[in-house]
Amino acid sequence: MVNSELLNEIKLKLSDGSVISGDCLKIFEIYKQTSSELAGLREEFEDMAMLDMDFLGQIIISDENKKFWLKFKEGKVDYGEGDVDNPTLAFTTNMATFTGILFGTIEISGAHEAGDVSFDGSSEVLMDLQAITSVLNEFLQSI
Repeated sequence: MVNSELLNEIKLKLSDGSVISGDCLKIFEIYKQTSSELAGLREEFEDMAMLDMDFLGQIIISDENKKFWLKFKEGKVDYGEGDVDNPTLAFTTNMATFTGILFGTIEISGAHEAGDVSFDGSSEVLMDLQAITSVLNEFLQSI
């Protein structure tokens, strides 16, 4: 069951931009819960032809010495802290930029062009991360 209190907190932060660096694990958890439990989100992914996407990202937060991973496969999200084997994308950024990317206040390609994000993998896979978070965030705001 989707944690309604956490969902409402994330929806508020998505709408007013009041995110803090610790919010990335909260949004990962809501991504995981909604992608597993809400059929409407699966329909969104199907409409966007995203159900065939297989994304595994290693995120390195340079200013806090943290690592996260985010997985998207068959319309479902999983995540964790630490290292992951064989990611399709590995990227490094600071916590403020990463949180901005997750919450949609920073475009990942612009952050890369500004030198705020470095990555290992194809630029298409980097844009997949932006697409995944955008669809999830738009869906969260609509429920």
